[in-house]
Amino acid sequence: MVEEDIVIASTPIDFRSGRSCFEFRVGIEGEAAATAARSRTQDDIIRLADTLALLEDPATHASLGLDEDFAFHVLVATASHNDYFVSALLSLKPVIYQGMLLARTPSNVNVAEKLAAINQQHRLVYDAIIARDIDGARQAMRGHLNRCKRSTSQWYLQEAELP
Repeated sequence: MVEEDIVIASTPIDFRSGRSCFEFRVGIEGEAAATAARSRTQDDIIRLADTLALLEDPATHASLGLDEDFAFHVLVATASHNDYFVSALLSLKPVIYQGMLLARTPSNVNVAEKLAAINQQHRLVYDAIIARDIDGARQAMRGHLNRCKRSTSQWYLQEAELP
């Protein structure tokens, strides 16, 4: 599958579409992580570990790690060995990037602290996949995305309040 062959969602980012995307991702990516815990190979683990190392590298923090973050989520989907999970994420790439940017943008928390918390959540997903903990992987991914959704709520609410 080539990314250019994917139809990209064209809904403009707004309060409803941003929240809807997170709600969709909680279900889809939770199941992708659960399936990855069952189906992953050693090569999948190596790719996930390499991407996690990039996310945790302080040098990545300067760019907020958006590409590495998206790559981690796509690699979890890839480790499921179900192309539908990968296709769903790639089709939402522009909306997912907007959500990641908002989740990583400072509100009342230091950026480094926010990135460390997000990386810790990714680490929980990774650890559950390595352990072949199907329910743990599902819950770790769902928890991560729900926390990100909550952390972006103030931005979507501010946008919704504009005239």
